[in-house]
Amino acid sequence: MYYNMQKKVFLYIIFLLLIIIPSAYAVDEKQIYSGTIYSNQINTVNISNKIFSFTLSSAHDKVIITLPTNSYVIVKNGSCETTKNYELCVTNPEFWYHNTTLDDDIYKVSIKIYSLLLETTEIELTRTVGNTGFLIGEQTKIEVTLKNTGNVEATNIVYSDSIPSSFAITQISDCVSSANSTHRTVKWYGSLKKGTEKRFSYKIKALQNTTFKSQASIIYNNGVKIVKSHSGTSTIIIPNYQLNMILTLDKNEVKLGQEANLNINLTNINNNNSITITSFKITIPDELDISIPPKYLTQDYKELSWEGKLTKGETKLFNIKLKSKYIGNYTLKPKASFIINNIRKDVEKSININSYGDTLLMLLRVSKEIPSSEKLNIPVTIKNPSSTHSFKDIELIIESELPDFIKITRKIDNLKPLELKEIKDIYFTAPDVVNKKNYSVNLKIIYKSDYNQILEANQEKILTVIGRKEAVSPVINETDITKEEADTPSAGWNISLKELVKSGKDNFSIRSLMIPLGIFFIFVLLSALYMSYKKGHPRNSY
Repeated sequence: MYYNMQKKVFLYIIFLLLIIIPSAYAVDEKQIYSGTIYSNQINTVNISNKIFSFTLSSAHDKVIITLPTNSYVIVKNGSCETTKNYELCVTNPEFWYHNTTLDDDIYKVSIKIYSLLLETTEIELTRTVGNTGFLIGEQTKIEVTLKNTGNVEATNIVYSDSIPSSFAITQISDCVSSANSTHRTVKWYGSLKKGTEKRFSYKIKALQNTTFKSQASIIYNNGVKIVKSHSGTSTIIIPNYQLNMILTLDKNEVKLGQEANLNINLTNINNNNSITITSFKITIPDELDISIPPKYLTQDYKELSWEGKLTKGETKLFNIKLKSKYIGNYTLKPKASFIINNIRKDVEKSININSYGDTLLMLLRVSKEIPSSEKLNIPVTIKNPSSTHSFKDIELIIESELPDFIKITRKIDNLKPLELKEIKDIYFTAPDVVNKKNYSVNLKIIYKSDYNQILEANQEKILTVIGRKEAVSPVINETDITKEEADTPSAGWNISLKELVKSGKDNFSIRSLMIPLGIFFIFVLLSALYMSYKKGHPRNSY
């Protein structure tokens, strides 16, 4: 508890010092301008051959002041802002008048400018990086100069330079360094009397390839406030390889049997030292042939190699002529091992070449729509479109989701260039369906090229089987009975046999007429009985 009380007292004292110190430095101030600016004018004043300009914001709540140094300060109404040499105050914002010509409200504010005669410090930071592009294992020197251009002594200056862990810090002179898991830091602490400077230096050594923007910072109190400034930025680039390898192909895609030229450039990009190539190798895939034994390279079947020395800036060119004999995409991956500055490094690059060629074509000749329950022939045509290559061990496989369809396999020994063969002995029976139904038929062909490369092609065809129509239930609304007839009870007796037959459509039968016929016969019978009764009992006349 006592420790916490001490800590609070200490922090309070520091806070008071930060308030008191700036005011202790400020020894005098002098008003150099007092005036009014307006929202509809360009407001510029010349004060002792120094130009100040003022712009009232559109909301009339602040003023943008451009200083003689071309920097600017934004001052809110009713407040002051302090710069290096001036105090700028904005007061009394108010409406002035309405410009009827422009239909615009004009506002005005009062401006006061004070010249500050301060005892301040200004630290000028100069930082020079000897070389921004060097190699792994090499190093460069960083030189720093701090100069107090103010009129009082500068104290508690902190210089800081953060370096990535991909560098080591060496040969430190008049400064200190520290490190953590991600970076290393060079620092300098001290004071500078007015008009004096401090020089120190250190070196950074590249441990791996990287690129980073190098910049140092400095913090100090200028007598008015805490100031932080930065050095210029230097982009340091450490290349991945001191040996540069460039791969190029005159054709990224070649047709089966064509040649392609692979060029490999090995360049020593170290301008100070030679490079000893202990091993350079490239293995050509079995799917590609080496047409002509290349110069400078030693060939052991499909492996090409070289070793030697490259002087600074020297380039070695290798040309390899390749011929494709298999269809596919293949990767070429040369690798070089070398020694520089007693450090062993490896370089590996890759490039792809695509080999393409003619493949077998197949055609299934069958109607897209076939009748239900019908036995049909499926003729298949296979064609070799190549004018130079043959294909062999050809196997055709047909599969389908048709009911009771049994997988079909047919074999052909070979097809010469541009030759075609037709397979006609393939049959199937369409299933019995209602309305329409789609079925897929899948064709697969597996075969070998001249170089025994196994190739495959697939094709899908959709067949539509047309079947019998589905039965439809009778719908009473399909008769010719009008709405008036339906609404009249007696109209039911006038429904004709034709209407009854029509309402039944395809499902018409004698059974469907039994009820109306029975009613009709009963009506006839009752009429006959009534007429007989009437004849036997004539009315008496009076």
